[in-house]
Amino acid sequence: MDIRIPALLALLLLSGFFSGTETAYTSLSLAQIHSLRVHHGRRGRLVARMVDRPDQLLGTILIGNNLVNIAASAMASAITIELFGRQALGIMTGILTMIILVFGEVTPKQIAISHNEFITVATIPVIYALSVILRPVNWFIGLVSKVVTRLTGRVGRPVPTREGILHLVGHANALGVIENFKYRLVRNVFRFSEVTVHAVMTHRTKVFSRSKDELIKDAIAEITSAGYSRIPVYDGDPERIVGIVLLKDLLRHLELGHDSWALKEIMVEPIFVPETRAVDRMLSQFRREGVNLAIVLDEYGGLSGIVTLEDVIEEILGEIYDEHEAKEAPKVVRIGPQSYRIAGDTPLHELEDALEISLPKIERVQTLGGYLSAYTGRIPAAEETIATELGEFTVEEVSGTRVTSVLFAPRVAGEPEEGG
Repeated sequence: MDIRIPALLALLLLSGFFSGTETAYTSLSLAQIHSLRVHHGRRGRLVARMVDRPDQLLGTILIGNNLVNIAASAMASAITIELFGRQALGIMTGILTMIILVFGEVTPKQIAISHNEFITVATIPVIYALSVILRPVNWFIGLVSKVVTRLTGRVGRPVPTREGILHLVGHANALGVIENFKYRLVRNVFRFSEVTVHAVMTHRTKVFSRSKDELIKDAIAEITSAGYSRIPVYDGDPERIVGIVLLKDLLRHLELGHDSWALKEIMVEPIFVPETRAVDRMLSQFRREGVNLAIVLDEYGGLSGIVTLEDVIEEILGEIYDEHEAKEAPKVVRIGPQSYRIAGDTPLHELEDALEISLPKIERVQTLGGYLSAYTGRIPAAEETIATELGEFTVEEVSGTRVTSVLFAPRVAGEPEEGG
């Protein structure tokens, strides 16, 4: 038997080895590299080290792969000429190309993608040894490559971005690798610093409060019926909050026979925050000051609403309901194949998540009602239709200066934009 035939088969196997190894190393994610470094000892650290030197790694693998393929091609040509003559050389070249493509490229790469961690750990001794042997060649090739790269413009090393990480987590969610609620958690945490208390607060028109001069015995029934543990207290005008009454203090004084005391005698000092404060800073302030409720002021110092620790936590975990609290109706409701009813106070990030759209950012705008007002430059009127590049918003209901309900019809893909 001609020794060249087994040698040719060995070269084809080596071709598959180098092709698969290249894919295995280049397909490693940052998380996988960290896992290899932590759980696979010296080999794992060596893999991380080689991946951190892409020029040396790829140079070694590509040199090996090209040498093997050239040797296989030359050996196959020699065997063909000897056995069948030069006229069969073209046929053999086509056959060899197909064999290398299937068994030396495509198949090894597919296997490598599925088992990249195992392959890198198993092959790192060989790859590292070859990198040492081929270091002079690698240095020369790397030098030429860097010169050419600089001529085409400076290219920095890719770094992970927030969008990239969210895309990766979203892809994992789509594949079923992580549950949907975990994906929502990660997404909410990443934008935690971008959401302001204005987007999560209870608006002043919905705030339950009592007068500071009201007696405990007169207020207790309504307060306990409302089911709140912390009640804002106002001085004359409901929008002039001067204190907070804790339900536990109210009940304690009632038990002590102080039912004729006014609420102002047991209220505590409130904390005031601007409506532009980010919820991550609000959470830090709640923890630092040991309080669970803050009074939110607008840019003119007037009452905008109240924000609680629960409101901030819900921005990460989603809505939390206790046994006394009725579930709110969904803020975005599908009412037709291509139409939605949306509450005017819906935070923009919730709207974007629900409809999978991306609204143009407008400074200091957090809700849909605010977005439509900023978009038009005025308070929209009821039944007014506002055409945007994303579709048509029809104001269904307005209460005072607040947009409370909106109908939305998304623009169908391929449909010309307004005025287009």
